[in-house]
Amino acid sequence: MALFDDHIIQAKKNLAFLENINSNIEDCCDWQVTICFYCAVHLANAHLAKSELHYRRHNDVNHALNPEVALSTTKWSLEEFKSYIKLFQLSRRARYLVSESEGVIDQGRAFLTYDKHLARAVRHLDVLLVLFCRRYPEVTFKKISIKCIELKKNELKAIFIA
Repeated sequence: MALFDDHIIQAKKNLAFLENINSNIEDCCDWQVTICFYCAVHLANAHLAKSELHYRRHNDVNHALNPEVALSTTKWSLEEFKSYIKLFQLSRRARYLVSESEGVIDQGRAFLTYDKHLARAVRHLDVLLVLFCRRYPEVTFKKISIKCIELKKNELKAIFIA
């Protein structure tokens, strides 16, 4: 099983990939949203690996991180957990063209991913990066630069707006 450091290395690679795609390819918000989620997946798995927990299913990870699970020793703050779940939902929208708002999947039409969804994903990833680095001060991430018309300068802490 992957260790804490292995997940951090992968999260850093994913962040570099996100910056690369964002700066070199236009109109690929869906892929960028998906990359944001997979950065978060590795942050979550790094956190769980610190407690020697290794899960293969998203539901198991969600349960371990959920702040409402009283006996969980690996739960995240409500802010972190909400950002993680929102990234999961945004990535499902990007990958499967579905919307899971209100817990209902509307199969009647395709839900595409636009700049506003990328902005949301980047904001949620920023929250996770900031809180993760507070929890694990030994971990540092290079600030990446992201271009997105829906993001404002200085709105993020861990990610630059180009």
